[in-house]
Amino acid sequence: MCGITGIVGPKSSRYQTALSAMTQALRHRGPDGFGSYAFPNCALGHTRLSIVDVEGGKQPLLTNDGLLGISFNGEIYGYQQLAQQLKNKGYVFQTKSDTEVILALYQQYGERLTEHLPGMFAFAIWDEKQQKLFCARDRFGEKPFYYAQTTRGDLVFASEIKAILASGLIEPLLSQEALCSYIKYGYIHPTLSIYSNIHPLPPAHCFVFQDGKIGQVQRYWDLPATQLDIGLAEATEQFSHLLQQAVERQLVADVEVGAFLSGGLDSSTLVCLAQAMNPKIKTFTFGFQGLVNEFPYARAMAEMYQTDHYELEEAEANMAGTLSKIPEIYDEPFADFSAIPTYEICKVARKFGKVVLTGEGADELLGGYTWWNHSLVLMEEMRRRSAIQKASIYPMAAQEFFRHKLNPPAYDISSIVSHHWRNRQYAVKNAHRYTSVLQAKEVQRRTLTTATLKSLGFAEDLAEKQYAYSWQPDGSLNDALRSDIECFMPGDILVKTDRSSMAHGLELRAPFLDVDFASFCLSLPTDFKVNNRFDKIILRNAFEHKWPENVRRREKQGFGMQNRNWLDLPDVKELKHRILDQKTAKMYALLPFKAVQQITKGNINALFKFLILGLWMDKFGA
Repeated sequence: MCGITGIVGPKSSRYQTALSAMTQALRHRGPDGFGSYAFPNCALGHTRLSIVDVEGGKQPLLTNDGLLGISFNGEIYGYQQLAQQLKNKGYVFQTKSDTEVILALYQQYGERLTEHLPGMFAFAIWDEKQQKLFCARDRFGEKPFYYAQTTRGDLVFASEIKAILASGLIEPLLSQEALCSYIKYGYIHPTLSIYSNIHPLPPAHCFVFQDGKIGQVQRYWDLPATQLDIGLAEATEQFSHLLQQAVERQLVADVEVGAFLSGGLDSSTLVCLAQAMNPKIKTFTFGFQGLVNEFPYARAMAEMYQTDHYELEEAEANMAGTLSKIPEIYDEPFADFSAIPTYEICKVARKFGKVVLTGEGADELLGGYTWWNHSLVLMEEMRRRSAIQKASIYPMAAQEFFRHKLNPPAYDISSIVSHHWRNRQYAVKNAHRYTSVLQAKEVQRRTLTTATLKSLGFAEDLAEKQYAYSWQPDGSLNDALRSDIECFMPGDILVKTDRSSMAHGLELRAPFLDVDFASFCLSLPTDFKVNNRFDKIILRNAFEHKWPENVRRREKQGFGMQNRNWLDLPDVKELKHRILDQKTAKMYALLPFKAVQQITKGNINALFKFLILGLWMDKFGA
């Protein structure tokens, strides 16, 4: 895991100072080493976190003839098998690193190499013979890649926006569209950055820069279509095999690999699989105050599998201090409250190693966000029951609710979601309100209405803007899951885990996002993932026998602190007073003071969102 930088333009050696500043700005991503190499028209930089081929994997890496060079961030899982296939075709490797495998694949397949490349990655390959730069990013957006063009037309790229700004070659321009996106969702859509002239390379995309021009940014991988000709028993067997294979691949490293353990279904599954391959694996848990504490569930798993277990309590976290760091860590406004505990647990884990397994991706692939999908499932079912009169739906839902509440069944996995009465009411109320699952999902994703956005001064075309999807909706709940995979996961979840971990020089690996496993999950019909009774059906089928009873029975709990108490902390109160309550605060050069005050009054989530925006403006605003 590393940080990458580069500048492409005539006589690139003149950019030595700029490239050095860019690379230094990413030293947190790769504290183990710094490297650079200048071709006549391309300068590549790199900061290294040594995990695979500690001695021989330094970057930028060049081919023997010096005609290709690469700066790469990520991990190529199963690269040893790829390397052996390439050796069989005559390629002679200089190193034992996964980086060289990418160069070898480029020599074999050219720009189509991404079709053969598993893992998480963001890289740039300079082709000296063709005088072009080829850039690509992994399928789900685990690793970041940003780029911009100077006024002279030279290309500047890096793992984080801060490095591009450190070059001094780009004068950033605030994007009103990205600002509106942030205020809508609490994160910026993954096709945008907060600056209109700095661009993220979207997940599963690549491009070529040649002759001073950026070619078409192309998608190289599509979400697989749903297959309907597989039974649950066969699917469960394949599911188990592919997830075990993913964990085995991601445990490969020349340093120790640990695991986050929340005591939820996802992390518990990963730990039981990883422990079978590494009996003394280290596990890490963050415990919250006031909420259903995760410690008992995580401890039950740790005891069952005899892991080397470590805990961090919320009281030990520096709330105001971490809040103040968010603008610096993310370079953009980012209002996912769980960024704070994620940052803190990564700090603890880094004291014990460089690599940790995490459960990211499971909720999006398997329908784990019951706070919305339960409602959508019911809406879908009600549409199917078109013969039933609307009036009869209310007693139907009520009867099922009271049957569970007053006569709870003996334990089975279907009882997990029986508490979602408010979601049932929502579903009944809105069953005929939306024309599609996607429309309902878009409304649920937004945290502020179009009218509220207009009150903040955003034009109607921004307030109501819809972003295109890469796939054709089929009207099923899979539309909602795919929407999360293309928008929420790369815009929020994977940004959070990348920045929170790399701020400490820690690599997080997500076995659920292994391309073989994830592709299989994406292809499964919705009924194998979630219905109106419970979520993650196939995961429960495959692994519930490997979980302690309290883990099997627990309800879904998001990874977030009890945010109704955080504002009472004295240091946070002082931040709020300085950032939100003063008309002279920098944020109010962009937004109307009265409108913000009205929106945040009594709305803790909106308050957090605007506090983060104010902190970002305080640091980066004009």
